Amino acid sequence: MRPRVFSPSVAFRHLVSRPPRWNDIINRGSKYPSTYRDSDGNLLEGSSTYKLHLPAGIPAAAFWAVTIYNPADGTMPQTDQPFPSRNGLDKPQYNADGSIDLYFGPTKPQDVNDKNWLQTLRGKAFLVALRLYGSETAFLDQTWKPDDIVKVK
Repeated sequence: MRPRVFSPSVAFRHLVSRPPRWNDIINRGSKYPSTYRDSDGNLLEGSSTYKLHLPAGIPAAAFWAVTIYNPADGTMPQTDQPFPSRNGLDKPQYNADGSIDLYFGPTKPQDVNDKNWLQTLRGKAFLVALRLYGSETAFLDQTWKPDDIVKVK
């Protein structure tokens, strides 16, 4: 079985002065699991379209966000969208079971809500960070995990 490529084991943590980010303090601080690979282990590439499924009950006491970054320098890509990020406050479309599907690609897939799509830059690599503010027990004990990012065929 292929190892998960979008999991807390490959997470990076931003350098900050707040101890909750470094320690497993429930409902405080934040965690940033991230990946630059899809479910097949290939690098994420802005000319392709991908899907990230987040199961119901995203474990963030404050709020969650999914953001894309340029892996070369950590900046946010400049696209036609105001921000390369989506979060629960944006009121994206949830599935009937409370889960959510987010899409990444140079153009919005047909029948996908605008608030569930993040625009990428053709020919440019990107990485995806799931930011959990006020990370809860389900994330820390890994009973809740984001699915791997899959390339849409």
